[in-house]
Amino acid sequence: MERDIVVIGGGPSGMAAAWACAKLGAKVLLIERYGFAGGMATNGLVGSILGHYLNESQPAVSGFLKFLIEKTHKMDGCEKWEDSFKKYGIPFDSEILKISSEKLLLEEKVEILYHSFVCDASVENYEIKEIEVVNKNGKMKIKGKIFIDATGDADIAFFSNFEYTKGRFFDGKTQSMGSMFKIAGIDEDKLTEDIVKRAQKILQDLREKNELIIYNAGLGGKGSTRRKGERSFNVMRFSGDGTNVFDLTKGEIFLRQQIYKYWKNLKENVPGFENSYLSNLPANIGIRETRQIKGIYTLTEEDILKGNKTEDSIARGTYWIDIHCPLGRTKNVHICIKECKTDEYCIALDRYIDYLPSHDKLRPPSNDWFSIPYRCLVPKNSKNLIVVGRCISADHKAMGSIRVMATCMATGQAGGIAGYIALDENISVDKVNPKKIQKILEEQEGLY
Repeated sequence: MERDIVVIGGGPSGMAAAWACAKLGAKVLLIERYGFAGGMATNGLVGSILGHYLNESQPAVSGFLKFLIEKTHKMDGCEKWEDSFKKYGIPFDSEILKISSEKLLLEEKVEILYHSFVCDASVENYEIKEIEVVNKNGKMKIKGKIFIDATGDADIAFFSNFEYTKGRFFDGKTQSMGSMFKIAGIDEDKLTEDIVKRAQKILQDLREKNELIIYNAGLGGKGSTRRKGERSFNVMRFSGDGTNVFDLTKGEIFLRQQIYKYWKNLKENVPGFENSYLSNLPANIGIRETRQIKGIYTLTEEDILKGNKTEDSIARGTYWIDIHCPLGRTKNVHICIKECKTDEYCIALDRYIDYLPSHDKLRPPSNDWFSIPYRCLVPKNSKNLIVVGRCISADHKAMGSIRVMATCMATGQAGGIAGYIALDENISVDKVNPKKIQKILEEQEGLY
């Protein structure tokens, strides 16, 4: 099998990349390990969509995100775009998104290969010749002129021996994993302020006894669901390496057990949850951070805090530096900052406190955004590999900002356009003129 552009990973960045270059006329193959697109929005139940919000007059991310929201709205899966972009987070129905995202891709004639996991790559002089895929047919070799790594973990870059970093420089620890889930059958009218406080007290007591490993005692919201009586929950935390299959296995088992305990305590003790049930568990544990490629340029904490702009900007970022405790702690701990109140020993607080961000220095300037340069998408020495999504070239702290879904869609769309330009002009990906990417982004209603 051979195609012009091969995109690996059908999550937010991969969908955007495949859509963008197919829209320009390239023959695009999108490879996805599950039987549906959407990535963490669908297989991980992660919601709401974050990273697009600038203010109520204009978004920081549009383009593919806008078209996806419009398609999903037509299928009754979210609000219309004109209302959605004005919200800090865009709620959606994860099951509808499986269908709407697929329709959007098929309308642009993207060829999709589901149930396929890339396991190796053949490289000559920093040029990927082919990748190897495992699926029900056995092993398949897929050739391409341009490859776009949208795996979230920089798997293709890893298989191709491009350089990368992972986690904090002093111990390699990455952000904690988590698992979002849904509870339905909730009588939400019963959830008065007093009942909510009672429920939070129950959950906090269980956390203090180490019976629940949760970093907040919330009662969920409309993140990846819009259905009456159903809420999605983001409360779990597990420390591990998302590129280690043994850690992934332990995390999946541990977090499912925790989810069951969480729901059972609500069902037995909180009015409104008497008839509730677990309506949806994720197909995949939620990974926040693994590998970051070493690109031509590395995005930094300073870029985010100062709202730095670059001439080769291909996406805008507005999200804050949100680093979930890499040690998986939950008691008196939310994010990794200098002011953390943990009463347990922490090497970061003890020996590297000057490295940690401060709670009052986590965000870009008010009502402003920072540039994500095209150089962050190109691994050093790469001839035909572009990397998009959360695993672009960024340091540990900057990664805490660019990892959210809308930002991943923005880098994905730009990466797809860059792939098309490299293909069309028969040049290596590092030679693509960012001004040409920007021009096509404008045509596709993207922002940079």
